[in-house]
Amino acid sequence: MRMLAPLSLTCLLTLSLPALAGGSHGHEEDQHSPHEETITGPHGGLLLEEDEITVEILKSEQGGLATMQAWVTRAGKAVNELALSATLTRLGGDQETVRFRHEGSHWLGQQKIRPPHSFDISLELMLGGQRHEWQWESYEGRAEISEAAAKKAGIVSQEASGGAIDTEIQAYGRLTIPPERRATLHARFPGLVTSVKTSLGDAVTKGDVLAVVESNDSLRAYSLRAPFDGVIQQRHANAGEVTGQEALFTLINTDTLWAELTLFPQQRGAVQAGQPVTLQSGERQFESRITSLTPSSRDAPVATVIARVAVDNGDDSLVPGDLVDARIVIASEQVPLRVDNRALQEMNGSTVVFLHAGNAYESRTVTLGRRDNRFSEVLDGLKPGDHYVVENSYLIKADILKAGAAHHH
Repeated sequence: MRMLAPLSLTCLLTLSLPALAGGSHGHEEDQHSPHEETITGPHGGLLLEEDEITVEILKSEQGGLATMQAWVTRAGKAVNELALSATLTRLGGDQETVRFRHEGSHWLGQQKIRPPHSFDISLELMLGGQRHEWQWESYEGRAEISEAAAKKAGIVSQEASGGAIDTEIQAYGRLTIPPERRATLHARFPGLVTSVKTSLGDAVTKGDVLAVVESNDSLRAYSLRAPFDGVIQQRHANAGEVTGQEALFTLINTDTLWAELTLFPQQRGAVQAGQPVTLQSGERQFESRITSLTPSSRDAPVATVIARVAVDNGDDSLVPGDLVDARIVIASEQVPLRVDNRALQEMNGSTVVFLHAGNAYESRTVTLGRRDNRFSEVLDGLKPGDHYVVENSYLIKADILKAGAAHHH
């Protein structure tokens, strides 16, 4: 699937970024919505009206927390006896209730509103035994995108949950053939090579005849056979030649390779056999474990240790001698909540992920703790069970930033 450029997502998304007074729901009986064109009251807040009742409501922010204030009049006169509350419904369904108390000339919301300040608002007023309700949208950093459009753009979400955060060290090395998968084959008895059955590069099966030799002592022919499945890497035998102790064939099997990693003195104490390892060779990654640790040769310039890691190479995509990078897990700790590092984006100086519910996507500022190469612990801003965007989150970021710039001009 061809990946879309960031800005091409604009034609897929319908963005909704109104301020507190923006947007509206459809009318229902005894429920009222602000006009499409926002009416501002004398205190700079959203003006809501029904018959003789007027409510002006203002949201203000300080130190990341928001408060709500309201001024209520009937027929132009302030009302001091009423019940007023606002229900805030966030993306994903979480709700908060703000209850108002009379504070001199206005009504003040008693609950501080934590960020993000993005929600659907339902304001309920009980006055003179009658109930009045207004509903509107107050969205920040939100985008609407259909399931089909998200799939086309390659946007993938997953559920937030707990898991392990690993402590890793980096090491480097090369791929080699394990000793048991390399055999140098000699004639059992000196004699005349009467026939050679295989050639350089041929694949052979265990028990296949590689050559036939006639013994000098008994003048009887015997067969030299492959001790395991493999490939002829070297051949030094030809029919008509006399052989003694020299090697006739070298047979190798590369279905499994070793990654030989060099550990320096400051790393040796933290690494043990059995620890998990992620190997990188070119664009490919492999998960394995340390098989063994042995000191390097005496003539090495530094007293290093060689850590060997078995690598499955059944598809023959790797070649002995290839360079590998390794991340060795030396400790692992479970955390209550973590996110995939691919989900993390920077917006307006904060680290965010994009929450996903239905067709809506919304930026959420997160506070991070421990981190490894794949995951980051989340201390605040997300909860287990939330769905967040993992793949191609940058597409949503680009469109929200673009829409935000357009909204402010």
